[in-house]
Amino acid sequence: MGATNREIKQSKDLVQTLLTIQDLSYNDWLHSKHQEYIQENQDVVMKSLLHYKGISEKKEDKNFKRSE
Repeated sequence: MGATNREIKQSKDLVQTLLTIQDLSYNDWLHSKHQEYIQENQDVVMKSLLHYKGISEKKEDKNFKRSE
């Protein structure tokens, strides 16, 4: 089961307090975490894009054959 809203708020508040003490921005820190996650999962993004491209190319091929 996932974290409750209360647990999430407590974690966020603690992180914000710790970052404030270190003169760091919560939004900058959060953006950095998002970028790290995206980089760690680039293979998933690339596979999805290639899969989508394959589907698009198949649709274009079908449309091209119909118009001949």
